[in-house]
Amino acid sequence: MLGVVLAGGQSLRMGSDKGLLTYQGRLWAEIAAEKLGQLDIPVKISVNAGQYQSYADFFSTDQLIADHPSLSIKGPFLGLLSAHLAAPAEDLLVLACDMVLMDIRLLSSLCKASELNSSFDACIFNREGQKEPLCGIYRSGALQILAEEQLLKHSMKYVLSRLKVLEIPVSAADAGFFGNFNAPGDLLSD
Repeated sequence: MLGVVLAGGQSLRMGSDKGLLTYQGRLWAEIAAEKLGQLDIPVKISVNAGQYQSYADFFSTDQLIADHPSLSIKGPFLGLLSAHLAAPAEDLLVLACDMVLMDIRLLSSLCKASELNSSFDACIFNREGQKEPLCGIYRSGALQILAEEQLLKHSMKYVLSRLKVLEIPVSAADAGFFGNFNAPGDLLSD
């Protein structure tokens, strides 16, 4: 399994690159990478072409996966498929860089659930009826099929509708770990 930090978004609502924002003195992308690394798996950071050099100032270039130039899609699915094309044999555990509060305990439980339910194409959390596709495990075989299909839409909601998905309910006590931060008013104080 390969851990992938999704940091390649446009950050339009935030107004600056979310992965390079800091919380408690560390980059958001670094926080996400460290959490995935605690699971004893290799970790890569998915970025868009315009971000590559900025991220190379903080991470080794072999840790970066730039969006694949042959893909004419946008959004998180672009990062997911680009990571798949870079490591086609690996199942991917993805975590959005703006989910800085995610608890390692939840990531570990996600991995265990995925191991116990290997017939599923993806394993994600469901918080209060909402799917959480940016913290999940995607199997390499399913990603290969999606890469070969001409999907009508590229939203993660649509992608999930094409997969056999195991959804793990999030308890009320754990719901706060799934907060993501999209606009300056959402920012955590450093």
